[in-house]
Amino acid sequence: MLLFHFVPLQVFNRGTFGVLLFFIISGYCIAFSVETSQSAWHFYAKRLGRLLPALIVCGFLTTLFKNVMPDLVEQGRGVTWFDYVYTLISLPTLNVLHVDHHLPDGAYWSLQIEFQFYLFCFVMMALGLKQRLVALLCVVTIFRTLTTSTDFYTSNDFFPFFIAGMSVAALVRGRRREAIIGIAVAFSVELYHLNFNVKQPSVAIEMYRSLLLWSGTAAVYLAARYDHVLLRSLRAVAVPLAFIGVISYPLYLLHQDIGNMILHWAHIGRDHNSALLVRAVVLPGFLAGMAWLIFALVEKPAIKPLTALLANPLAWVRQWQPSAAQTRYQAAAASADVARGEPVG
Repeated sequence: MLLFHFVPLQVFNRGTFGVLLFFIISGYCIAFSVETSQSAWHFYAKRLGRLLPALIVCGFLTTLFKNVMPDLVEQGRGVTWFDYVYTLISLPTLNVLHVDHHLPDGAYWSLQIEFQFYLFCFVMMALGLKQRLVALLCVVTIFRTLTTSTDFYTSNDFFPFFIAGMSVAALVRGRRREAIIGIAVAFSVELYHLNFNVKQPSVAIEMYRSLLLWSGTAAVYLAARYDHVLLRSLRAVAVPLAFIGVISYPLYLLHQDIGNMILHWAHIGRDHNSALLVRAVVLPGFLAGMAWLIFALVEKPAIKPLTALLANPLAWVRQWQPSAAQTRYQAAAASADVARGEPVG
């Protein structure tokens, strides 16, 4: 994604496909998250606890930089503090209030899609349909595909990638029939998009996108099925891959608009081939450093406490309230003070 946005070379012109691959991985991981969640709200609390810490910090930094240095911001990408605060509300609620606002960074479009997927899972779990999640996602996706004009783009255009990931999870768990049906639906809907030239402004629906769905699904299955083999064979690059993995989310949130502002400040345009080293190495390295700091100082220490708080806020409140024994002790101590003629307090 960084090279797609910063390096003007033909080889990187489909970097957005990395987001689509992430959607497949997300579908795979969410399938297991659903299985281990105690309730629909527990599932959604885990999602919020995972996404909000880095989102709050990265969104704040992007908004701060844009307001401090507005001359470096691309036209149409300006953002106010209201936009930032409301984004933290609108993303998890799918902008239920229908308030017009701008996202702090252009990369946040994928979070809108992710939260639609999460909320679908939340609603189905709340209705007691946890065991039919893949089938219901297939039905809803097919219905929306057939009833939506090909000239009108929706998040439904991305749902085949989530279905594919969830189907791989079902296959790994031995539910072959569910997996085969899900993969067949995902591939069929994507071919429908391709055949009828469904519009998609950010990621063109073309044969390359369909190939990514097919190859990405196979890659996720192989990674899940033969993870022990891959770990042994990739031992030499395990540490770099792990590092990229832990900083990938804050790096994704930070990179696009802040990176372009830095290039603008350095007077490096898209036609500066002599600055390829800056675009391909120096700038990504700097942004990766920022992402690592956010992960180490904010994301890592905040995820578990925030998830626990959101999953059971009453328990968090109770831990700060004095116990019955403490209350009785305090009352007895106060009575003793009064008996001795000492002031209470």
